Amino acid sequence: MASDVGMARSPWAIVIATLATQFVLQSWFFPIAELFTATPLYYIDSPFHQYQMEVARQLCHQHALVGYDPFFAAGYLGGVTFNASAKVPALAACIVDNPDAVAAIYKVFSFAMALLAPAAFAAATVWMGLPRRATACAAVFGLLLWWTGPMRWYHTAGLVSYVAVAYGVIAFAAAYTCVCHRPTALRLLGLMLGAVFGTLLHPLFAVAALLVCAPIVFLDVRGHGGWRRVAGVSIAVVAAVLVVDGPWLYASLHGPNFATVEQPYQRLVDPWLFVHEALGRAQTASAGSRLYLALLIGAGAALWLSSGPLRRSFAALWMASALLMLWASFGGLSKPIAALQPNRFSALAWLVLALPASGGTCMLLEQVRMRQAAWRRAAIAAGALAIAALSLLFVREAGIEIFTQRSGRYAVAPPEVKGEGALSNALVAWLRANIDPSARVLFETSLARIHDRAHMAGIYALQTQREFIGGPYPFTDFASAWDGVAFGQPLQRRSPGELSRYLDLYNVRWMLCHTSACRSAMEALPDTRPVAVIDAITAYERRQQPGYFALGTGEVLARCVNRVEVSVQGAGPVVLKYHWVPGLVSDPPLTIEPLQVLDDPRPLIRIERPVPRFAIGVGRPADRCASSAEVGRRRPAAAPKPPGDQTSTSSGGG
Repeated sequence: MASDVGMARSPWAIVIATLATQFVLQSWFFPIAELFTATPLYYIDSPFHQYQMEVARQLCHQHALVGYDPFFAAGYLGGVTFNASAKVPALAACIVDNPDAVAAIYKVFSFAMALLAPAAFAAATVWMGLPRRATACAAVFGLLLWWTGPMRWYHTAGLVSYVAVAYGVIAFAAAYTCVCHRPTALRLLGLMLGAVFGTLLHPLFAVAALLVCAPIVFLDVRGHGGWRRVAGVSIAVVAAVLVVDGPWLYASLHGPNFATVEQPYQRLVDPWLFVHEALGRAQTASAGSRLYLALLIGAGAALWLSSGPLRRSFAALWMASALLMLWASFGGLSKPIAALQPNRFSALAWLVLALPASGGTCMLLEQVRMRQAAWRRAAIAAGALAIAALSLLFVREAGIEIFTQRSGRYAVAPPEVKGEGALSNALVAWLRANIDPSARVLFETSLARIHDRAHMAGIYALQTQREFIGGPYPFTDFASAWDGVAFGQPLQRRSPGELSRYLDLYNVRWMLCHTSACRSAMEALPDTRPVAVIDAITAYERRQQPGYFALGTGEVLARCVNRVEVSVQGAGPVVLKYHWVPGLVSDPPLTIEPLQVLDDPRPLIRIERPVPRFAIGVGRPADRCASSAEVGRRRPAAAPKPPGDQTSTSSGGG
């Protein structure tokens, strides 16, 4: 890399100006007046992460990272094992320790990451020793990519931690080169803390850091102080991560994985992904952006017009971007890599390429004024004009995105904080009024997020304190339901008798359907009737009341995170319709055994010699269940209409 650049006033003034500009724009769009209010930020994955935060907050009372979550999938391991990307806001929720503060904590986290991202990108050009004017170009590209690019979609969709890691890993790579060039104890400490925080933010930080830093180091080992210095810095960074993040890393990596279905997200194999994304028509979640054409021109100019150490810097960034794009394009061919959702790394690849593009753009602008051969001047002028035209087009796009309500958008329409939709209010009202704790609800989740454009199941469970079969997210478990699929099979493949056996097995009395396949399956069941229509949701009720005991007699007295209180009648063995998990214990201590039932890959709980009353949990059951543990205690605005009235009760949905 080029030699280190100090705290020169001009480039850092640009970084500060970028931060100020982003603050003004984000404050209007969010808006900042909602930052500390009780109105939640609910869009796509955001409510799911707030559910994870509340689970973590309740586990913190027990000084535990992992616990038993009885509200979904007939009981499963909750906590850090099921929280890949909301650990930082979950830690904040633990510190504040107030369920009503969860929504505000998540909003502050989302706002802060959005505020810092473009400025961190501009700062990376300073740390990498790129020309000062490249910082100004990086500020422009950083803001345009934020407001009109895939990272913008990811952020508003709730992938806040991943976006923060994507921008942060570029700053981390820049800081890494600084430490290798001129190592000091303070710089090394800052780098170690950055790696610790990045790993806490998202587990993909390690993958992203390796893919970005490795080409930069290998292309210029001597410039980084040789292998000994590179190895020393790397060992110090890894050691810091293992020491500080070790406890939750161990719990996450050694926790059992009960997933019985593969999530299909972000694993498309496309050798032409970089072309499709540059044209803005990729079949990935974020689709790409035509602004990438400007990055390609600028990054190509950087290699053409630079020389010496600066050219090696730009070549290394090109290599890092190419490596990331290869990972994104072909990672789906490998099952382990596909599980890491490799397509999302393409957005990071373009972000890395924006660094040499920033340097190349400022070089083109400088070269336009210089006397040179006609063909060279024409090529330089054409490149500069193309970048300027594309940038101006996306300045306009950014203005439309921020200040209008157009239908075709890069992300959510302003204001970003909207609170619950009418459908959610109506559903929660109906659940509170009609569902009792004696049985579970089969809740058909939605890949298209028809429940107010978000994965809301976790919030509904927290607000109603009712148990769901359906998972807080699609593809959660065998004991789950989404878009016409339940218990591992499409519903049309299950006969009414088979489906009834599963509903009995999991003590399901109520079913909430949004697809025709689900409605048809429920209407074919004996002794089942529709009881409400709530916008696009039809609620059904079964007359059968099998209870929470597959063997024996008793009742569930209370449930909360890491505690299920059970009362037993009689002295014989009992089988609870809750899933057994490793580490499950009882209070008082009893012998708990797993029992396989039907084709569920996860066993139920068998207790040979129960006592009249006991509680179960992981590690040690919680001391008691609080009377309420809701995220945002807000009263529903409307009640659903009876099944005979097909009038919509909500303007939300699709």
